[in-house]
Amino acid sequence: MKRNRFYKTSTHGGVGSNVSFHGINGSGYVTDIDKAHIYSLAEAQSEVDKGWMRNYPEQELFLSADHVDELSVWKVDCQYIDKTYPEIKDPNNEYVAYRKGCWDGNDLGFASTLAHNYDYSQARVFTETEVNSTNFDGWVVVPKFHTDEIARRTFQNRNINRRKMISSAGIVGIRKNRESQSSGKTRWNCPTCGKIVWQYNPHDFMSCSDTECKSYDGYLSASL
Repeated sequence: MKRNRFYKTSTHGGVGSNVSFHGINGSGYVTDIDKAHIYSLAEAQSEVDKGWMRNYPEQELFLSADHVDELSVWKVDCQYIDKTYPEIKDPNNEYVAYRKGCWDGNDLGFASTLAHNYDYSQARVFTETEVNSTNFDGWVVVPKFHTDEIARRTFQNRNINRRKMISSAGIVGIRKNRESQSSGKTRWNCPTCGKIVWQYNPHDFMSCSDTECKSYDGYLSASL
C-alpha cells in the first residue's frame, strides 16, 4: 500500500540504537521523530530519481512515516536531566530511577519490572515513600514530571524493514549498498622498488611480487 508521508534517514548514522533523521526544514539531524522533516511521496521519489541520495558514511533512506511512528519508542536523553530527587520533588508524588553508567547512545536505562529498560514507557513509577524505603545505590531518582517533559519518540535501526517501509510504501530505485568482502590482505609498498604489494601478514613485509626486484622472495636463489 502506497504511503504519502516519509522520513529521510541521515548519513550521520544512528546514535546508539536510534536512527537519525533529517530535521525539519534542514535543521540538521535528529533522533526525535517529532522534529524530523516529513516528505510527500512525490518529494521523496523526486530526490531518488535525481540521484540526490547519499551513501557515505551511511546510506540515506526514505522510510514510511506511518510505519516508523507505529514502532516508535520513548526515550530520555541524559543531556537534558537537570532535576533530581531529593533536591526537586514531584508535585504528583511520582518518581522514576535510572541506572548510573548505563547508556544507549545518550539515552538512559530506567528501573523497570526486572532490570533497567531504555524504553521510558516501561519505567517503573515510585512514590516518595517507596523511594525512601528502597535501596537505590547505583541509581539516580528523578521526579517523573521532569522526565515526562523531556522524553521523545525514537526509532531503532533494528526495526527498519526495507520492503515494507520503502518499496511497498511506494518508493522505487533505492538499492541496498553491497558490503565489500575483505580479502584479509594488507597493502604494502615494496621498500626496494616501491611496487604495491598485498600480503596476509600485516606486521612484516614478506616479499615483492616483481621477480626482478631484490626484495622478491626468490631473487637470490634465481640469481645463483
